Amino acid sequence: MLNGMTLSIVIGLSLAMFAVALALIYLADESVRRRLSFAAGGRRDAGSAVADHGLSWLVQLGERLRANKGDATQEIGELRLQLLRAGIYADKAVEIFTAVRVLLALAFGFSAGFLLLLLKVDNALISSVVVVMAAAVGLFLPVMVVKARVSERMLDVRLALPDAIDLLVVCMEAGSSLTQALQRVSIELKDVHPVLSEQLQITLLEMQAGSSRGEALRQLGERIPDDRLKTFLTLVIQSDQLGAGLAQTLRVYAEELRKTRLIEAEHKAAELPIKIAIPLVFFIFPCLMGIIFTPIVIRFVRILFQVGTGS
Repeated sequence: MLNGMTLSIVIGLSLAMFAVALALIYLADESVRRRLSFAAGGRRDAGSAVADHGLSWLVQLGERLRANKGDATQEIGELRLQLLRAGIYADKAVEIFTAVRVLLALAFGFSAGFLLLLLKVDNALISSVVVVMAAAVGLFLPVMVVKARVSERMLDVRLALPDAIDLLVVCMEAGSSLTQALQRVSIELKDVHPVLSEQLQITLLEMQAGSSRGEALRQLGERIPDDRLKTFLTLVIQSDQLGAGLAQTLRVYAEELRKTRLIEAEHKAAELPIKIAIPLVFFIFPCLMGIIFTPIVIRFVRILFQVGTGS
């Protein structure tokens, strides 16, 4: 009974830590939506979003861990930039992320230790390695989740960029300014490509807050570190500074993006026979051979035994 209760407590704590990590992602999405919705409604308290979700204790834990670690301004800046690229805009995202990593490491480590006790593993070396590996998984799991989220958002932006440029060209040829065109594109892409629409809305809010157009566009390139997006932003900034016509340039660039995407699709299609060879040889081909040759072998055995009994 005691071992079962202990195991239940350990599993419960592990699930609670996973819930905290998911709450961090949920908090980020709700925070950015709330900021975009109430952009004209005045400035809110910096810690109100965290307090509304009951995560203030995570902030305090993260601040203490950061204080014990010492001054690491550059590391904090890189981590905040990585969280921004993952779409996590909470004011205390760095502190919450640090606390979640530590708590997950402790939860995984203690869970592995209790499981080893329940399994009655007497080898100290194996137990130590398992506990350390479990703690390392808990420590680096949030980092892997953030990196996967960044890659997913970059892919969404890359797929949405040609459509966004086409809409931007149409708006500018209709007589709209660049700011008005960006605003219209962000509205039109809200349902189809929400990631790029969200980033364009944030860029427009930065312009309204007093940032120059070039600075706001450069910040967009920092939040979404995609080479094609940065090339597009460079074209926009240079055309805006030089006063050159932007519509025709963007039309040509959008056509090049589509050609590049078609070439990538053809390249992946050409790689398909090579990639499918491994499952074909090791999984499909043996089953197929078994289906084809099994009746032949059975018939051969029957004929062989009949000949043997007849003689």
